[in-house]
Amino acid sequence: MSNLRALIKKSKSIKNELIASTVRLPKELHSFVDELAEHLSLSRQEVLFNLINEGASVAKDELNPNAADDSQPSGRFHLLNTNKGNNDEDQEEMIAEGIAAAFYGQWKYNIDRIKEGDWVFLYENGVGVIAYGKGTGETLVREHEGQKEECRYQKLGEFSLVSEPITASAVKKILGRNVVFLRTMSGMPDGQKLLDRILEQKS
Repeated sequence: MSNLRALIKKSKSIKNELIASTVRLPKELHSFVDELAEHLSLSRQEVLFNLINEGASVAKDELNPNAADDSQPSGRFHLLNTNKGNNDEDQEEMIAEGIAAAFYGQWKYNIDRIKEGDWVFLYENGVGVIAYGKGTGETLVREHEGQKEECRYQKLGEFSLVSEPITASAVKKILGRNVVFLRTMSGMPDGQKLLDRILEQKS
């Protein structure tokens, strides 16, 4: 939260360069933005600006063929939030079954971005990276909380728990940059650094 707050304070200095725009949000996303704004004691506009700005950065990374570094034999890298804040059972199922899953609305389609051979790191809010594995590239669908086809998931090969969770601050230190952990899933073009650290723990 402190990093997001710092970004928002920085954005205030460029307000004169902003252009007015209108966007309609799904009810769930609108509620999340309001809750985040209240939690940070900031305006809705300030929170939206920084969330959109961060999302644009991720989009640029995904569109840049060099950013994902597809030439690496280990594939691309993704950071997936386990959704524990909304449902403890979601994370428990991911760990028990060795899968990467996302739920409802637009967020569930993040799973479709995982290609065969991509590495996926599972991140638990407040704890850190707790597990990892390789995507199959095959997205499967099932019901979630009684809602048909609201869970999209992939089985992860070489699935393993991290011997000691890597905290958010440690991930940022390893990568040498800020990382936003609130998103359902985000690309991590420099994820090889994190994988190397995890493998060091195992050796």
